[in-house]
Order: sequence, then structure tokens, then C-alpha cells
Amino acid sequence: MLAELDLRTLGVALSLVTLCMTLLLSVAAWHSGGGQGIRHWALGNFALMLGLMLNVNQETLHPALAVVIANGLMALGAGVTWLGIRVFKGLSQPQSGPIAAALLMVLLLWVFTFPLDNPPTRLAVSSALLATLCLLCARELLVPAEQPLRTGYWFTGAIALFGAFGLGARAVYGLSVDSLETAATSPAIHSATLLGAIIMQIGLATGFILMTHYRATMALHRLSERDALTDTLNRRSLQQRAAEVLQLAAEQATPVTLIMLDADHFKRINDEFGHQTGDAVLCHMVARIRQHLRSDDLLGRFGGEEFILILPGLDTESARQVAERIRQGLCRQPWEHDRIPVKLSISLGVACTEHQGYAFDTLVGAADAALYRAKSLGRNRVELARQPTENAQDQMALRLLSQFRHNLDV
Repeated sequence: MLAELDLRTLGVALSLVTLCMTLLLSVAAWHSGGGQGIRHWALGNFALMLGLMLNVNQETLHPALAVVIANGLMALGAGVTWLGIRVFKGLSQPQSGPIAAALLMVLLLWVFTFPLDNPPTRLAVSSALLATLCLLCARELLVPAEQPLRTGYWFTGAIALFGAFGLGARAVYGLSVDSLETAATSPAIHSATLLGAIIMQIGLATGFILMTHYRATMALHRLSERDALTDTLNRRSLQQRAAEVLQLAAEQATPVTLIMLDADHFKRINDEFGHQTGDAVLCHMVARIRQHLRSDDLLGRFGGEEFILILPGLDTESARQVAERIRQGLCRQPWEHDRIPVKLSISLGVACTEHQGYAFDTLVGAADAALYRAKSLGRNRVELARQPTENAQDQMALRLLSQFRHNLDV
């Protein structure tokens, strides 16, 4: 059946498909500023397009162009595509790899075209080198990744693996035939090669666009749930994530502690050094806090210079120790502005589900009251939330007093 397909029509179809995929990737690279590997994919596809167009016209072109240069361009294109995948993943890009693959392809095919005219070996060598490059692409993509990006990775990797298997079978066929002419003139081999190339061109371009789309979607989702300055959870996302943690903890009857912390005298830092330095100090504070957190702990910006920590599995005393380590760590590591240390301290309020229950708002209220008590008692300290049975009027009076002093920043 493959032998009955018109090779010239398949060649024209492959050229048109490759041209369309190259234009598609070029437009994507243009609108993305050439970043994230799309430019490499566009350039790689362009080299593949040139190589394929030369290779399908072997009857009219000199073997130096239709065989040697054509396969060299295809090896270069596949290598640059592999580089693009590594760029997309943020890995190192060994620029010499694609160039070395192309030069090796040109050298071997020149040897087996002119000094030693051996079509089966040419077929095996070119197929084996291209299959190796496809396997390298598949190896980069068929790895664990966060959804939905994993779907794009695995789809594209599966296409690259399909190409590697097809080219590997083509290499085995080249080594198995006896006739020197059979490998070069077999219509079935040419038809299968062209059909496989069309499928790979469409599949790889689709996969690259999917990968780019999924990454953009993930970036937008991250922007929607993260604070732009400190890269912590914003208030809405913090409430959602905290509610999930608290619900699971309530079902398992395990403690969760909420810590509310606030930078002391932050207004003075802004007034003395400027708001840019104030922003840098906040980022410094968040970085120091993260040094004391576990992977499943939550950190979110509640407002201004107020942050909330959610510590699953920790009771009041364990969380108090974490809060004290955070406080001491910040005092020992001041932010430097033009080599001048900007001293920073924080006050912290600790509330645990052991005494306050599993309602997020209740925990926030209790930790907030403890935080303002820490402020009223001199700042730069850790205070535990009081029992719900304690005098609510006293707590409210203390909070109003500390709020007044906090607004005056004295």
C-alpha cells in the first residue's frame, strides 16, 4: 500500500506542512519575544524544512546537496530543537552539540556517498543519527512534571519517541538489505519516511505550542494566587489553602497552628530609606522566614507588612519555638542598604486549633489579638493567644490600645 503512494505528492505535502509549522512557530516566537525555547524550535524547524526539501528532490539535485547537505541540515534542525527543549526547561544549552551532530552527519554521508558509494550504509547512518537526536528530545520530555505542563511534555515526548523508533527501524532496514540499490530506490521506504516526517512535523509543532500554552496558563494562575512583591500567597489564596488544611486536620484530629507576624516600626524604614528599600526589606524578611518552614507550611501576605503562617501538625509549644527562631533569625540578619544595616524586628502572635478550633477566622482573630498584645508589650516578641474563656473586654481594650500605639508607630 505504501508503495502505491505518489512520492512527488507526498514530498510536496511534506514541504507545505513543514513550511506551515515553521511559520506557526516563527509567529509564536515573535509574539513571545523569542523566549522560552520557541525561537530555537522555529530555527530548528526551518533547518529541517530545508533539509527535507532538498532530500525529497534527489532525482534532480546533486547527491552533495540532496544527500549530504540535506541530512546535515536535518541533524542540525533536530539538535537545535533539542536545545530549545532545554531552554524551555531552564537547563544549560551545550551549543556545540547540534553543530557536532550536523558535522558528523555530513562527514559520514560524504564518505559513504563519494569515496564509498554505499546507499544501505548511508540510510542506516543518517537514520541512526537522527534517531539518537529524537531520543534525546524524548528523554528531556518524558519526565515527571506539574500538571498541566506534564500533558504537553508527554505528548511531545511521545511524538519524538515515535520518530526515534521509526528512524531506528529505518536504520535496521538499511543494514539488513543486500542490494546497494534497494535501499535507495524502495518506494515503500520513501513513502513511510515521508508519512512519518509529516506526522512528526505536525505532532512536534502541536506539542511545542501546547507546552507554551500550558506554561502561560500556569504563570497566569500563579500570578492570580501570589503576592507580586514577596511571591507569598495573597490573602484570597491563603484563605482558600488554609481552609483546605484546616478541614483535613479536623477530619484527622491533628493540630494546626496559625502565626500572625508584623514588622516593627516599618513606617520608619519607609520614611528614612524610601519605599524601594522598604520593599527590599519585606522580601528579605520573607526569605529569612522561609528558612524555618517545611515544605507543607503555608506563608501568605495578609496585608501591608502583616504575614500569616499556617503550620500543620504543630501544637502551640512547637509553633512557639518556630516563631521564636524566626524572630531571632531576623534580628541576627539585618538588611543592608548601601552597606548600612537596616535593623528589623517582628512581633508574632500564635494561635492553635487546640484551644481556638478549626475555623480560620477564629484563628486569625486569636492570633491577631496576641500580635497586638506583643506590640503593646514592647514589640520584638512572641505572644500566645489567650484562652477563649478569658475576659473578652480586657482583650478588646488591650487591642484598641495597641492599635492606637501601632498607628502612631511609637
